[in-house]
Amino acid sequence: MIPRLAAQRWWRRLAVVGVALAVLGCGSSSPRRTGHGAAGDGGDGLAGDGATMTAANDGAVASAVVTVDAGAAAPSLPVRAIGVGEHLSCALLDSGAVRCWGALRLTATPQASVPTAVGIEDGAALAVGTDHVCVARRDGSVWCWGANRDGTVGDGTETARGAPVAVAGVGGIVEIVAGGHQTCARDDAGAVWCWGHSGAVGHPRAKDARRPGRVEGLGRATRLVAGDDITCAFVADGPPRCWGFNTTGLLGDMLGPSTRAVRSAMLARAVEVALGHRTVCLTQADGAVYCAGDDQFGQLGDQWVPDEARCDPYDKRGVVCRWTDPEPAPWRDRCRGCPDWPDHRPPPPKQHEEIFAARSGPVMARGVRATRLAAGYGRSCAIGGDGPAAEVTCWGQWYSGGDWAHRRPRVIAGTAGAVAIAVAEEHACALLADRTVRCWGYNRSGELGNGTFTENLGVATAAAAVPF
Repeated sequence: MIPRLAAQRWWRRLAVVGVALAVLGCGSSSPRRTGHGAAGDGGDGLAGDGATMTAANDGAVASAVVTVDAGAAAPSLPVRAIGVGEHLSCALLDSGAVRCWGALRLTATPQASVPTAVGIEDGAALAVGTDHVCVARRDGSVWCWGANRDGTVGDGTETARGAPVAVAGVGGIVEIVAGGHQTCARDDAGAVWCWGHSGAVGHPRAKDARRPGRVEGLGRATRLVAGDDITCAFVADGPPRCWGFNTTGLLGDMLGPSTRAVRSAMLARAVEVALGHRTVCLTQADGAVYCAGDDQFGQLGDQWVPDEARCDPYDKRGVVCRWTDPEPAPWRDRCRGCPDWPDHRPPPPKQHEEIFAARSGPVMARGVRATRLAAGYGRSCAIGGDGPAAEVTCWGQWYSGGDWAHRRPRVIAGTAGAVAIAVAEEHACALLADRTVRCWGYNRSGELGNGTFTENLGVATAAAAVPF
């Protein structure tokens, strides 16, 4: 049985964050995907613009990583990739420049409300974890900075780094992903290297997990997906392999963390995958979405109850949702002519209760078809539709300022043409086909990137543009 997450703030700070990557093709017919989040099959064109997924994602608490082959006629547009962390957003530009905004965790510039240079102008791949950032540069090296909790920066320490530092022991890196407790990278030979928390890195070097170690038993990896404390690799031969903490059920009935790669039966037919905080969502070939893990906020997508429902995730029976039918039009207006009018009283509104017991396997997210996925803390998002009709839909915990959760999918206005999404604890961003970026949610540190600290919340949220 999947354990149910308690909603303490301490856990919220450990929420995995999403990095969504969309790389503009440079004349190549075989696009490459880098970053952490949703996984694709590497063959089908998506989004109606030549987008092809060949390596893994949302999330975070994760998100989608995609590579877009825009074709020879495509204009040179600035933004290739986006990633989000705790009060932090970053973008990789077509030039290779990395720009970040929000809580930058840089000594020289701790905070910025607009895209700001971080000292890397030759980036090839981007990964944003909960509180650290890593970039694979064009020479194949990896550079990271941030809080360095559990050694996620990869310099052998847990000392916070306020400027990018080189990660020794890896080279030829073409893809990089990050979660809340680990960083993993794939090299050009398909080998995977991880560093961070000893239970999340997939190799037995517990005493030296803060430096890169190779994940054995994968053969040749083709793409990666990272969640809060678990990572999965799609491989050239056989079903995906995963390692780390089994908070989503991806490792079967295993108790405790796995320090080796384990075949995941749950992902055997997955086309897209998003790993969040104790949640996993996947799509199959028909676009149907299935999710497993914690369902405290309805992030699995099967708790279709009215928005006014109040749900108790701590009931021993499971998540218990209760609501009352809305009152009809005033009774006096509807009952003129009733025998005892005006003293007639209507029956009391009907009260409802629905129980969602804990599940030990995937459930279908109702009403959702997707080409991209992202998952965060208590929240799941998807891109449905193709080309200009594609738009972001989210369900679960909501950036609303007052409402706790929306358990039915809601469209995020202003995201038409979305090709990738990134989801963090308190905000999210989408990359559109025209290579513009739009963000929504809380804005405590300027993480929405629009030059203000004004929150972009509400039921009718409209994603706001980020100026570059």
